[in-house]
Amino acid sequence: MAGTDKTAPPPRTPTWVRVALVTSLALNLLVLGIVGGAVLKFGRDGPPRAGFLPGDFGPYSRAMSEPDREALRAAYRAEAPRLRENRAAVRQGFRELQDALRADPYDHARVVAVVEAQQARVQDHAALMRGLTLDRVAAMSPEERAAFADRLERVVRRGPPRERDRDREGQGGRP
Repeated sequence: MAGTDKTAPPPRTPTWVRVALVTSLALNLLVLGIVGGAVLKFGRDGPPRAGFLPGDFGPYSRAMSEPDREALRAAYRAEAPRLRENRAAVRQGFRELQDALRADPYDHARVVAVVEAQQARVQDHAALMRGLTLDRVAAMSPEERAAFADRLERVVRRGPPRERDRDREGQGGRP
Protein backbone atom coordinates (compact mmCIF):
# COMPACT_ATOMS: atom_id res chain seq x y z
CA MET A 1 0.00 0.00 0.00
CA ALA A 2 1.76 3.01 -1.23
CA GLY A 3 1.19 6.27 0.64
CA THR A 4 0.65 4.81 4.11
CA ASP A 5 3.55 5.20 6.46
CA LYS A 6 3.19 2.78 9.37
CA THR A 7 6.10 4.35 11.21
CA ALA A 8 4.57 7.85 11.40
CA PRO A 9 3.53 8.83 14.93
CA PRO A 10 -0.21 9.28 15.54
CA PRO A 11 -1.49 12.86 15.31
CA ARG A 12 -0.72 14.76 18.50
CA THR A 13 -3.55 16.26 20.58
CA PRO A 14 -3.17 20.03 20.70
CA THR A 15 -1.62 21.28 23.93
CA TRP A 16 -4.57 23.53 24.74
CA VAL A 17 -6.94 20.54 24.64
CA ARG A 18 -4.77 18.58 27.05
CA VAL A 19 -4.45 21.58 29.37
CA ALA A 20 -8.23 22.11 29.28
CA LEU A 21 -8.89 18.44 30.11
CA VAL A 22 -6.40 18.38 32.97
CA THR A 23 -7.75 21.68 34.34
CA SER A 24 -11.32 20.42 34.10
CA LEU A 25 -10.40 17.20 35.87
CA ALA A 26 -8.52 19.10 38.59
CA LEU A 27 -11.48 21.41 39.24
CA ASN A 28 -13.92 18.50 39.31
CA LEU A 29 -11.70 16.62 41.75
CA LEU A 30 -11.34 19.71 43.93
CA VAL A 31 -15.10 20.21 44.17
CA LEU A 32 -15.69 16.51 44.69
CA GLY A 33 -12.99 16.38 47.36
CA ILE A 34 -14.46 19.32 49.25
CA VAL A 35 -18.00 18.00 49.13
CA GLY A 36 -16.99 14.38 49.69
CA GLY A 37 -14.76 15.37 52.58
CA ALA A 38 -17.62 17.27 54.18
CA VAL A 39 -19.90 14.26 53.79
CA LEU A 40 -17.31 11.96 55.31
CA LYS A 41 -16.32 14.36 58.09
CA PHE A 42 -19.82 15.27 59.22
CA GLY A 43 -21.13 11.76 58.80
CA ARG A 44 -18.92 10.19 61.46
CA ASP A 45 -20.67 8.16 64.10
CA GLY A 46 -20.56 9.28 67.68
CA PRO A 47 -22.30 11.87 69.77
CA PRO A 48 -22.82 15.19 68.04
CA ARG A 49 -21.39 18.32 69.64
CA ALA A 50 -23.88 20.58 71.33
CA GLY A 51 -25.49 22.77 68.71
CA PHE A 52 -24.10 20.64 65.88
CA LEU A 53 -26.44 19.13 63.36
CA PRO A 54 -25.07 16.23 61.31
CA GLY A 55 -25.18 17.22 57.68
CA ASP A 56 -25.53 20.84 58.74
CA PHE A 57 -27.64 22.71 56.24
CA GLY A 58 -25.84 25.97 56.83
CA PRO A 59 -27.73 29.04 57.93
CA TYR A 60 -31.08 27.24 57.80
CA SER A 61 -30.27 24.77 60.55
CA ARG A 62 -28.34 27.39 62.55
CA ALA A 63 -31.42 29.64 62.52
CA MET A 64 -33.74 26.93 63.83
CA SER A 65 -34.82 26.84 67.45
CA GLU A 66 -33.27 24.12 69.58
CA PRO A 67 -36.47 22.00 69.54
CA ASP A 68 -36.57 22.24 65.73
CA ARG A 69 -32.88 21.34 65.48
CA GLU A 70 -33.48 18.37 67.76
CA ALA A 71 -36.41 17.22 65.58
CA LEU A 72 -34.21 17.64 62.51
CA ARG A 73 -31.45 15.60 64.19
CA ALA A 74 -33.95 12.83 64.94
CA ALA A 75 -35.18 12.80 61.34
CA TYR A 76 -31.58 12.74 60.13
CA ARG A 77 -30.70 9.83 62.46
CA ALA A 78 -33.69 7.91 61.08
CA GLU A 79 -31.97 8.05 57.70
CA ALA A 80 -28.69 6.69 59.11
CA PRO A 81 -28.64 3.43 57.09
CA ARG A 82 -29.06 5.29 53.81
CA LEU A 83 -26.42 7.84 54.79
CA ARG A 84 -23.93 5.16 55.87
CA GLU A 85 -24.44 3.46 52.51
CA ASN A 86 -23.83 6.78 50.73
CA ARG A 87 -20.65 7.44 52.72
CA ALA A 88 -19.35 3.94 52.01
CA ALA A 89 -20.05 4.41 48.31
CA VAL A 90 -18.25 7.78 48.29
CA ARG A 91 -15.21 6.18 50.02
CA GLN A 92 -15.26 3.33 47.50
CA GLY A 93 -15.51 5.90 44.72
CA PHE A 94 -12.30 7.55 45.93
CA ARG A 95 -10.53 4.18 45.79
CA GLU A 96 -11.89 3.59 42.27
CA LEU A 97 -10.84 7.08 41.26
CA GLN A 98 -7.31 6.53 42.54
CA ASP A 99 -7.10 3.31 40.54
CA ALA A 100 -8.45 5.03 37.43
CA LEU A 101 -6.00 7.92 37.77
CA ARG A 102 -3.08 5.51 38.07
CA ALA A 103 -4.19 3.30 35.17
CA ASP A 104 -2.04 3.21 32.07
CA PRO A 105 -3.45 3.81 29.58
CA TYR A 106 -5.55 6.53 31.16
CA ASP A 107 -9.29 6.01 30.64
CA HIS A 108 -10.94 9.44 30.84
CA ALA A 109 -14.44 7.95 30.46
CA ARG A 110 -13.85 5.77 33.55
CA VAL A 111 -12.68 8.77 35.61
CA VAL A 112 -15.72 10.77 34.50
CA ALA A 113 -18.06 7.89 35.42
CA VAL A 114 -16.53 7.52 38.90
CA VAL A 115 -16.67 11.26 39.59
CA GLU A 116 -20.27 11.49 38.36
CA ALA A 117 -21.30 8.53 40.53
CA GLN A 118 -19.71 10.19 43.57
CA GLN A 119 -21.37 13.49 42.74
CA ALA A 120 -24.76 11.75 42.54
CA ARG A 121 -24.22 10.33 46.05
CA VAL A 122 -23.25 13.72 47.43
CA GLN A 123 -26.26 15.33 45.73
CA ASP A 124 -28.51 12.64 47.22
CA HIS A 125 -27.18 13.53 50.66
CA ALA A 126 -27.81 17.24 50.07
CA ALA A 127 -31.31 16.53 48.71
CA LEU A 128 -32.12 14.49 51.82
CA MET A 129 -30.98 17.28 54.14
CA ARG A 130 -32.88 19.87 52.10
CA GLY A 131 -36.04 17.75 52.22
CA LEU A 132 -35.79 17.16 55.98
CA THR A 133 -35.23 20.87 56.57
CA LEU A 134 -38.18 21.88 54.39
CA ASP A 135 -40.39 19.28 56.09
CA ARG A 136 -39.44 20.79 59.46
CA VAL A 137 -40.29 24.30 58.22
CA ALA A 138 -43.65 23.05 56.90
CA ALA A 139 -44.43 21.63 60.37
CA MET A 140 -43.91 25.03 62.03
CA SER A 141 -46.80 27.25 63.07
CA PRO A 142 -47.04 30.69 61.43
CA GLU A 143 -45.50 32.24 64.56
CA GLU A 144 -42.65 29.71 64.58
CA ARG A 145 -41.97 30.36 60.89
CA ALA A 146 -41.90 34.12 61.51
CA ALA A 147 -39.44 33.63 64.39
CA PHE A 148 -37.39 31.33 62.16
CA ALA A 149 -37.34 34.02 59.45
CA ASP A 150 -36.11 36.58 62.00
CA ARG A 151 -33.34 34.25 63.20
CA LEU A 152 -32.43 33.41 59.61
CA GLU A 153 -32.11 37.11 58.83
CA ARG A 154 -29.71 37.53 61.77
CA VAL A 155 -27.68 34.45 60.82
CA VAL A 156 -27.34 35.57 57.20
CA ARG A 157 -26.44 39.12 58.23
CA ARG A 158 -23.68 37.84 60.56
CA GLY A 159 -22.27 35.39 58.04
CA PRO A 160 -20.76 31.98 58.70
CA PRO A 161 -19.72 31.22 62.27
CA ARG A 162 -16.13 31.81 63.17
CA GLU A 163 -14.11 29.31 65.17
CA ARG A 164 -14.68 31.06 68.50
CA ASP A 165 -18.45 31.04 67.85
CA ARG A 166 -18.33 27.29 67.27
CA ASP A 167 -16.35 26.87 70.49
CA ARG A 168 -18.99 28.80 72.43
CA GLU A 169 -21.78 26.72 70.85
CA GLY A 170 -20.02 23.58 72.03
CA GLN A 171 -19.99 24.97 75.58
CA GLY A 172 -23.69 25.77 75.54
CA GLY A 173 -23.19 29.48 74.82
CA ARG A 174 -24.99 31.52 72.23
CA PRO A 175 -23.31 32.02 68.84
